[in-house]
Amino acid sequence: MQPGLSSAQRRLESLQKEAAESSQPEKFASELRELQASLAELDVAYEELEQQNDELLRTREELEYQRHRYRDLFDQAPFGYFVTDLNGVIEEANQAAADLVGVPQVHLPGRPFATFLNPRDRPAFRQLIPRFCAGERDGEQEILLRRRRGEAFPVILNVARDLDDQQRAAHLRWAIRDVSETKAAEEALRQSEERLRHSQRMEAVGRLAGGIAHSFNNLLAAMAFQCELLAERLEDGDARRTHVEEIQKAGERAASLAQQLLAFGRRQVLQPRVVSLNEVLRDMEPMLRRLVGENIRLETRLDPEAGSIHADLGQLEQVVLNLVVNARDAMPTGGTLTLATASVEIAPGAPEDGLNLPPGSYVRLAVDDTGTGMSPEILKQLFEPFFTTKERGKGTGLGLATVDGIVHQSGGHIEVESEPGKGTRFVVLLPRAGDAVEAEPRPARSVRQPKKRGSEVVLLVEDEDNIREPAVEILESRGYKVLAAQDASQALAVADNHRGPIHILVTDVVMPGRSGNWLAEQLSIRRPGIRVLYMSGYPEDSISHHGVLAPSEHFLQKPFPPGQFLEKVREVLEAEVTGWAQA
Repeated sequence: MQPGLSSAQRRLESLQKEAAESSQPEKFASELRELQASLAELDVAYEELEQQNDELLRTREELEYQRHRYRDLFDQAPFGYFVTDLNGVIEEANQAAADLVGVPQVHLPGRPFATFLNPRDRPAFRQLIPRFCAGERDGEQEILLRRRRGEAFPVILNVARDLDDQQRAAHLRWAIRDVSETKAAEEALRQSEERLRHSQRMEAVGRLAGGIAHSFNNLLAAMAFQCELLAERLEDGDARRTHVEEIQKAGERAASLAQQLLAFGRRQVLQPRVVSLNEVLRDMEPMLRRLVGENIRLETRLDPEAGSIHADLGQLEQVVLNLVVNARDAMPTGGTLTLATASVEIAPGAPEDGLNLPPGSYVRLAVDDTGTGMSPEILKQLFEPFFTTKERGKGTGLGLATVDGIVHQSGGHIEVESEPGKGTRFVVLLPRAGDAVEAEPRPARSVRQPKKRGSEVVLLVEDEDNIREPAVEILESRGYKVLAAQDASQALAVADNHRGPIHILVTDVVMPGRSGNWLAEQLSIRRPGIRVLYMSGYPEDSISHHGVLAPSEHFLQKPFPPGQFLEKVREVLEAEVTGWAQA
């Protein structure tokens, strides 16, 4: 109870008592009325004060609730928030902001906000403050924030100002949103789109190259057969023989170019088997030392645990040769070239998953040189077909494109690291062979070997007259009996009319009407045990399993010299199979 009200009530009680005891109570009547009136007014005022006090208490509780709610929202907000004065000195910071900069929340007030920015962004930040103090309402800017341990990351900075009673900026509120994950996702998407565009571009160029190579290879094959027949009709001392040999050499160079076109387009036929990468490098080392020259030091670091791979030996050698030649050319004044092997495991979710390789075991080949290195601009185009940094006439631009095509068709991956003046490193990853099959011995290289003769019956199916006719002549000159046909239907009719055995079917794969694969299936039913040799100038259409031959299949890629053709026919005839063709 208020002191004034209590005093008035005590005075009223005292007067009432005096009036009751007095013989003249009327003299107290006036004072009693005035006191009662004052007491009534005081009572009303007291009630009003009580109501106001209750309202103040409720307002205080609501404000306290709102303050706690604001603090909870401020501290638990997913974004970082700073409140600074007009000089950028931190007055408040929430927990998210403290986590972003790596400083305890209680230690942030009083520190300049600019100390947590990347040094290059501090001038732009300092320019923001006077702009907002001068009247700009809000703004957004991307900058790099730096944690206490020095790690910089991108954030989006939003700024708003608080006004005092004179409508002047009294505080600045900074909202900070970490966009490093968003940036990483955008970059990953950009790289994925770039890989897709590159893949589509390579697919289109590969299809074009494959189509060109198909016709090109048929023409080169016909030229090779005709040159062989002409050479056999000329004496060794005949001056014209030199011209024929030059034509043959030009054809071989053209055939090599066609093979490169198919390789970078991933359309060549692979004949994989289990080989030891270490053994391949050891066998090639003498040749590689001659290739790089005396001013380049060649080192090999072969891990005995590297293991074997399932690969086409010839294509694998081409990969090594191209990488070594590329390294040699990067060291015109000499240097060191290192070939190293190792075993690599890629686990699910590992960083290596960025290579787009499935988890598993891989064998790594690293080719390091101490040469001139390459700029980022060159690295971006390094595996593009027909891109070369060599002088005109000294490079086709297909070497590394060929390597890339072979590696990827073999289920592997290739990457390169290089800086100008710091050398280059190529890394090739190829799937490790799952079984421990001992690698077959590497075939001996020879320039010329005596051509073996035969007496077997050959069914030759080829729709190109300028290939079929000289091939028949060459086979017959070596003792074979040849049955010729220009398509699958004619070949079946010839086979049905032939009463004797047919030992081998030599067939083109892409022909008008039925394919060579279909013909081989039909003849295998009618003549069990017949041997089959496929040949084609465009292998993608010839093989039903993405350009990889099964171990039991034999294939000859056009163009081929007649000597190789005869050797392959002989090889297939002498291969071990169950049963022989019967009439």
